[in-house]
Amino acid sequence: MKYGKRLTAYTIAGLLGLSVCAQPFTAYAKEWDRVGNVYQMVDGTPIHGVLARGIDLSYWNQNVDWNQVAADDVKFAMLATRFRGEEDPFFSINAKGATSVGINIGAYLYSYATSVEMAEQEADFILNIIKDYPISYPVVFDAEDTNTLGTLSPSEVSAVINAFCRKIEAAGYRPMVYANEYWIKNKIDMSALNYDMWVARYGVMYTYDNPAMWQATNTGSINGVNGNVDINFLYRDFASLIPANTWRTIGGNTYYYQNYIMQKSTWINDGQGQYYMNADGTPAKGWMTFPEGRYYLDASTGKMAVDWQNLDGAWYYFDPSGTMATGWRDVGGSRYYLDSEGRMQTGWRDIDGARFYLDNSGRMTTGWQDVDGARYYMGAEGKMQTGWAEVNGAWYYMNGEGKMTTGWQDIEGKRYYLDASGAMKTGWQDIDGARYYFSPSGTMKTGWQNPDGNWYCLSGDGKMLTGWQTVDGQHYYMDAAGIMKTGWQNIDGSWYYLNDSGAMLTGWQDIGGARYYLNDSGAMLTGWQDIGGARYYLNDSGAMLTGWQDIGGAKYFFDQTSGAMAVNAVLDFNGVSYQAGADGICTQIAADGADAATQQAAQPTEETPSQQGPGH
Repeated sequence: MKYGKRLTAYTIAGLLGLSVCAQPFTAYAKEWDRVGNVYQMVDGTPIHGVLARGIDLSYWNQNVDWNQVAADDVKFAMLATRFRGEEDPFFSINAKGATSVGINIGAYLYSYATSVEMAEQEADFILNIIKDYPISYPVVFDAEDTNTLGTLSPSEVSAVINAFCRKIEAAGYRPMVYANEYWIKNKIDMSALNYDMWVARYGVMYTYDNPAMWQATNTGSINGVNGNVDINFLYRDFASLIPANTWRTIGGNTYYYQNYIMQKSTWINDGQGQYYMNADGTPAKGWMTFPEGRYYLDASTGKMAVDWQNLDGAWYYFDPSGTMATGWRDVGGSRYYLDSEGRMQTGWRDIDGARFYLDNSGRMTTGWQDVDGARYYMGAEGKMQTGWAEVNGAWYYMNGEGKMTTGWQDIEGKRYYLDASGAMKTGWQDIDGARYYFSPSGTMKTGWQNPDGNWYCLSGDGKMLTGWQTVDGQHYYMDAAGIMKTGWQNIDGSWYYLNDSGAMLTGWQDIGGARYYLNDSGAMLTGWQDIGGARYYLNDSGAMLTGWQDIGGAKYFFDQTSGAMAVNAVLDFNGVSYQAGADGICTQIAADGADAATQQAAQPTEETPSQQGPGH
């Protein structure tokens, strides 16, 4: 080192290293030749295990030509950080110069500490200086000052060293201890240390077992460096031990280093997440707006939020790039809506002219939904349905508020019935003790209906009618099942005839080759009937009789065409004359010379019509 090494080799013991450093030497050491890939000592003895050659510099090494240094087989430089109690003004210059030509740098601090507290303060001092530079080699505690650290016992020295190194290690750097072999053997309790050692021994090979680095001379010569320079040989591959990409905590602040360089005003990814590093190298926290969108960085760590986050009582979604989502987003197979501020919405929402329901988790609902005691249907796109909607083969009606309706509904001038599940009913339905018929479109039918090949009459409110019904001035009969009857029907003990259209007939009717008379109420008459000023006889089947008829032991004659009973007329039957009285009874008129027996034999027989009425 620039402090202490010249004391050991050239000056009187006990003088402060600082005063010695004010008198740099100019004699150059020409030893440590390199033959091929092997370094060797002056006598040609090979130095085995060397990975690289480097130098260490301080305030006294000014105006360095780093291009020449890099060309002269120098791979690393260990740089002093303190001069006369302040930051070494050439640390920054040398650190920038070395890294500009690809030379790796480490840092060291010549310690004056005499207590654990002082050592920790020195650690804070060097950390604050080096944090802005690409330190890829260890941060070193230089143990050699005899007037301060050297006044302590070996255990006290080790306690001071450990205090410094623990802070360096906690900050994310690799600590190392620099000492000459005398200090190692006599001034430091090495059993209390577990850190890499940088051993100083000049002119001859070190004896310390397994050093990480060896300072072989303080009078070396390197192109580009004026005067003497310390030459060091590296035995440990710090590239595999000191991460190029890592977090470091210094002075209560956290920084991220990528390729050993503190990241500023940029996004970084530490392998676990993304962060935005401010201009001072600290991670940004809270809400941040960038040209590409809005982000949230964890209030504690600064880690960029992704996925769902609950912030200030609201849920937000951040896509994998960290951008805060707005509008519709598909997440995990569900659909969500976030307002212009990114807040996830729940409940009823009117969006782009349609109405949606988002459940308590924010998921857009589809299908049937029960909300606040009402039932709604949300389509495949989540839109609340109004009006008619077909669902699984059934029709439902949602009113203007989207609520599913049930029961009787008057819709666009038509009447429908929707059951308790909301399904529109079709066909025959028994409702509240009445029977109704609904077309396949669900419209309640009124009037005459022929849904299954049978005729029914439905009232104005759609109820199925039974019994006698008057429709458009005509009388019809519906049985208990509501079916309109046709043909002969025995109703309440009387016979009626309903034509093919179901209308009840009255008056004279020719049916099935016979003639019948149906009174004004439609009931078929039998027996003697006075109709239209004439007298008729209708047999038990209701069929009107014609011709000669024996009725009740008397003989009558009914007109062959009209069926009217003959009265007050002389009638001839097979050459025999009869007198039809006012009551229609016919008696034979005696022929001159004919006896009663002949007349009796000549009486006509009763003529029975071939036509038969209902029930025969």
